[in-house]
Amino acid sequence: MATIFSETLKLFRREAGFPSAYRFYYNNGGKAVFRFSYRMYLLIEQGKMLPSHKTIPVFLHTLRLLYGTHSAIKLTLAWIRVRFGEEIFTQLLEPLLKDLPQLSISSPLHRVIQKSLSGEKFYISPEQLEVLAKNKEHYLCWLTLSNDTGKWTASQLGKKIGIGASAAASAMKDLSKAKLIKELSPGTYRCPLAGAMLELPRPNVSETARKLRKMREALFAEGKELYSRRGTLRADTDEFMNFLPLMALNLSAAQAYGVTKGTGKSAIFGVEIRAVKIRDF
Repeated sequence: MATIFSETLKLFRREAGFPSAYRFYYNNGGKAVFRFSYRMYLLIEQGKMLPSHKTIPVFLHTLRLLYGTHSAIKLTLAWIRVRFGEEIFTQLLEPLLKDLPQLSISSPLHRVIQKSLSGEKFYISPEQLEVLAKNKEHYLCWLTLSNDTGKWTASQLGKKIGIGASAAASAMKDLSKAKLIKELSPGTYRCPLAGAMLELPRPNVSETARKLRKMREALFAEGKELYSRRGTLRADTDEFMNFLPLMALNLSAAQAYGVTKGTGKSAIFGVEIRAVKIRDF
């Protein structure tokens, strides 16, 4: 029997770009991340089982919901309603929870953009992340192939990005085993994910994620900055947290400018959005 929690969970799962429970569970790392079986997850979605409170942070991460935002609080409140019952919630808890933040993405334009982008996403599994973050050569090969629809051999790719044919061959072989690229014929590869919006697994605190972040920072440092803008403001922390999903959406919207074939002026760009808490004041 469906519950308000199971229905809310399914709603946010679909909005995150996961059309099925199977894809949500396994694309996010399966049992290694959720700490329970796929069968148990199905029971949760069906409303036949309520997960432990310790699972809520895991759901927030895997659904890409930021702490303190409208959606994150809505999912948490749905769990509380089921856990304590509607009567207890209404009488004792609801009066304490009147100040629910507004929707992070509320304008019609941004809702359309969010819906459009969610259907094009591909979620990188934790196992796949380990492969593309193995070393700089693997990551560069992946970065190039995932942004191009052409066919590549190791010698062609190695020459193009300046890493050598042997390093490119090793990377392409590993990426193919991880089902990130496809071998069309012996030694010739293509990436079927070229042009798709790629989401990395969360929680993003693993050693692999830190290693990948350092690689990206190094590539950013090597590149030529075309534009930069920074500013400071004073804001309420809880209200400002509600702005972060909009920041993330604007970054994702850059995908609209992506191309998967060379134009003569095409390049790999790094795009970054940051929000830094400088001082409590």
